[in-house]
Amino acid sequence: MTGGNHPVLAAFGNPLLDIIVTDEAGELVEKFNLEKDVAQEIDTYGTGLYEKVMEKTSVEYVGGGCALNTVRVFQWLSGVKNESVFLGGLGTDESGDILETIVNRDGVQTAFAKHQDLPTGHCIALVDGAERTLCANLGAATKYDTSDLWNNTNMPIMQNTKVIYVEGYFLAHSFETSMELATFAQRNQITFVFNLCGEYVCEDISYVENVLKILPFVDIMFGNRSEFDVFINTVEAKLDTSSSVIKNLRAMITGEGVDNLDVKIENICESPVRSKPKSLIVVVTEGCQPVQCYSIGERLKRISVPVPELDTDLVKDTIGAGDSFIAGFIYVFIREGSLRDCIEYATWTAQKMIQQVGVTLPGLAPERHLLDHDLANKKNIKRSASCGQDSPSCNLSIERKKIKS
Repeated sequence: MTGGNHPVLAAFGNPLLDIIVTDEAGELVEKFNLEKDVAQEIDTYGTGLYEKVMEKTSVEYVGGGCALNTVRVFQWLSGVKNESVFLGGLGTDESGDILETIVNRDGVQTAFAKHQDLPTGHCIALVDGAERTLCANLGAATKYDTSDLWNNTNMPIMQNTKVIYVEGYFLAHSFETSMELATFAQRNQITFVFNLCGEYVCEDISYVENVLKILPFVDIMFGNRSEFDVFINTVEAKLDTSSSVIKNLRAMITGEGVDNLDVKIENICESPVRSKPKSLIVVVTEGCQPVQCYSIGERLKRISVPVPELDTDLVKDTIGAGDSFIAGFIYVFIREGSLRDCIEYATWTAQKMIQQVGVTLPGLAPERHLLDHDLANKKNIKRSASCGQDSPSCNLSIERKKIKS
């Protein structure tokens, strides 16, 4: 499915410039009355935090945001320049220039919609030992209209891609664009991938309603167990939805009674059933517990893949673990690996990345020859129906900080 000079993966999300600085003894956290060691959205310009951080002599810049993390890690796995493209809103300022340079340097092609009236989104990481206080200002990242999508540059890119990936935070502010992408993917036989993202957006009734509207067009959906639980609770508490939809969603995510359900895509989505003959693949992570994967089509297929143990001393930073997991999954999926292959390499990728500080790419190239060898020697790449349920103790936490990125 790969090949040519065109990107095979197009990702849409909130691009952020991660600004990492050392905050000894929590000086800036105290000065600006910030909540320590958590992620928060604040007016970094109005409060003066951004200006104060820029006075620091040692500042590190890294590309950030869920989908941007995913394409950067995907490029690291691929090693083929411009095999992925990132699209999102960016300011026409120095921060935007820095971010675009970083992303291009990582091998990712960019097609930003640039806004002169908004600053480039950023996330300031105040590091004090093991504590990381994150302060985000989303700026231009929250603006991406359908008019930004369909231009002479983007059209040929989109027509030749194999996978379109949309993060939930992008859908939260650009639903019409997300729906355009979903219907475009359906018409052109392109795999459409969606990530629920944070728990708090799953509490928003408008967001949940829009996810249900786009769900019939989704081919692969990612989320951790907590996100799915909050999402289903919101559906149950705030929407006038049939009990059968709630029952099937909850059973699918919790695994309780799922084997006794005749779960089909029609029973998950109340919207009109999509026309292309593909199943909905739902991937549910839960920290060190086995990854649960459900393929819902004419019949339900369930896979449970254990998460290998990882030495605690190797873990440096779990931020971006979920984004890296998705990168590994898509990388193998595009190369026509089985669902088990996709999950195993997704987990391997996430475990590699949490051994880095922040979502910084490892200096050494991944062991691609192992992946290529495995896939080449698997004659049967049909999706497995089941696997072992036991999980050893491990230290992989596929979680993400609660910032709309």
